[in-house]
This record gives sequence, structure tokens and C-alpha cells, in this order.
Amino acid sequence: MKPRPGLPTDIEALTDVIIRTMPLDPQWDYRFPYRHEYPEDHYKFTRLLFEYFLDPAYDDWQVMVVEDSLETGCEDRRVVSFSVWDVSYRNKKRYGPGYVTQDPVTEVEKQGGRARRDANHKHFQEFWKGQIRAYKMFFGKIGPDQIHLQILATLPEFQRRGHASSLCKWGMKMVHQERLKDISVMASPMGHSLYTWLGFSLVGTFHIQVAGEEEMLTLHAMKYVPDSKVLRVVADNGQCDLM
Repeated sequence: MKPRPGLPTDIEALTDVIIRTMPLDPQWDYRFPYRHEYPEDHYKFTRLLFEYFLDPAYDDWQVMVVEDSLETGCEDRRVVSFSVWDVSYRNKKRYGPGYVTQDPVTEVEKQGGRARRDANHKHFQEFWKGQIRAYKMFFGKIGPDQIHLQILATLPEFQRRGHASSLCKWGMKMVHQERLKDISVMASPMGHSLYTWLGFSLVGTFHIQVAGEEEMLTLHAMKYVPDSKVLRVVADNGQCDLM
């Protein structure tokens, strides 16, 4: 059940995981409160976003998946957990400071996402603007020496099996192997305890709120900074065995 790279053929499975899992996170209700009234829009635009994430041409992004089965020893496994990583550091190093990063969210908006009926568009826009402000405040730009964990989701019936941890450890290995400075993540209340257990530290807490409204989201900016001793070991033998 080790993570593997996501493929375009995983699109249906990933769409199912995100639609079934993300409502457990308060930010999903905040952005998509009308998804039960307009399930066709919710499915269409969620799927479209992940088509971009899985598209090999969008190589600023790396999707990793974990397959599992509820029955022990069953060979008929399916994708039950996945993570989406901003790995734009690769292209930033390759093309230099003028490189313009790929933005799947904007691409979805261009294809009708601005009019999707499942979303509260004020909340949706404030959520993304708030995250950009938080990035700048707590991390600066996501530069050529940083990897960012954008999304982490596991089907409810497959939680507490170590899948989310294994996906995070994939990113931690990348940091060590490629000698990056850190992993950043905007943690929801669901993810905060997991990241803390894995050794992430809290950088700061921020709020997302539309002016004049009482409803508000609270998120936590967190960072994983590798141990310099481990980095030296990786540099010496080219391996990393994070457990």
C-alpha cells in the first residue's frame, strides 16, 4: 500500500474520494454550500479540477495515490487516499525567476467555473485570496526550494490505516532527497493533529472571512523543516528511509 503516482485513468476514483471526504472539512461547506442542490455542477467542476492535476502536461503538480481494500488480502484494490503536491520548484529551478506557475483553479473558472451553482462565490473567492495572503505572510512565495501540500484526502472507511501518513512521508522523503528547505501546508482542523504528529510545526493561524459576515474559517499555516543531520546522510548515500 505504498503511494504511487496518480494517472489520468484515476480521475473517477479521485473525484469520488474528494466528493465523499471533503465535506468532513469545514472549508468545503464554506465554499460549496449548495452542492446538494446542484450535484451535477459539483461533480462536473470537481472532476475538471482533478483532470488538470492529473494531466502530465501540468507538471507543476504531482498527485500521489494509495490503493486499498476493506477485505484483508483482497487483490481487488482501489484508490482510497491521495495527496496533491505543488512541485513547481522543479520548473522554477529549470526556467528561472521569470517562470509563471500553472494554475488549474483559474483554468476551471475559464471553463464555466465562475458560474457554477454549487458554490458560494463570495466565499470561494475569499478563500483563495485568503490563502494567497497567508502564503505571503507565513511562507513568502512558494520558492524553488519548497514543496507545498495542497490537498490530502482519505475515504472515511479507510481512515486510521496510515494512508495519510504514508502520503505525507512521500513528501518528506522528497524534501530530504532533493535537499529542499521545507514542506508547507495550510492545515484544516482535521489535518492539524496529523501534521503535528509527523513533526510539522505551527507557523501561524489565520482567518478567512468575507467583510460584513460573521461566518469565518480558521486555518493553520504549518511547516516541516528537515533535520540537517538527516540531510547529510541522504547526501552521502543517496537514500532516505523515513519511518
